[in-house]
Amino acid sequence: MTQAHWPTHLAAYPYAQSSLIGWQIADREGDPYWNDYEQALDAYLASQDASLSNEERQAWFLKGRDLFQALSDRGDRHIGTSLALIRIYSELGEPQRVLAAIEQMLELMPWLAEPLPLGLELQINRPFIAPLSDLEQSEILENELGQWLQSGIMAALEAADRALAEAQDTSSTG
Repeated sequence: MTQAHWPTHLAAYPYAQSSLIGWQIADREGDPYWNDYEQALDAYLASQDASLSNEERQAWFLKGRDLFQALSDRGDRHIGTSLALIRIYSELGEPQRVLAAIEQMLELMPWLAEPLPLGLELQINRPFIAPLSDLEQSEILENELGQWLQSGIMAALEAADRALAEAQDTSSTG
């Protein structure tokens, strides 16, 4: 078994730092998707490694995309998988797929579209990537994970809507 690289990569992101130890010691026995999720996460994070060539980074990115999509297709509905798909399809400029990932997530977690109670304690039991790169350097204060997730998902939704509107404008004027 190879050693996972996600702890090292995610340690660089303020949003992940407070959860890192919990993610590393979590019991994965009851998570049938964990091994594949960890491979997908490592592949995606390898694509962010500036020491690799562009070709290597692209290959890791596409492998991460394929692995996360396969997880979703097999029924993994964990929020971490949804956040990864939102991020990946945003980076690929595929707004329809971003919207589909958000829609799927909200079907299972409709509370993400509702005002959250102040002080809500929320924990995610898998390591995850931010839904947009702009959020990587955000620090999540205690009991603010829900608001952070909502703002990231809303920003991804707005960006996808804008991209679709621009594509429609271009096709109707072109």
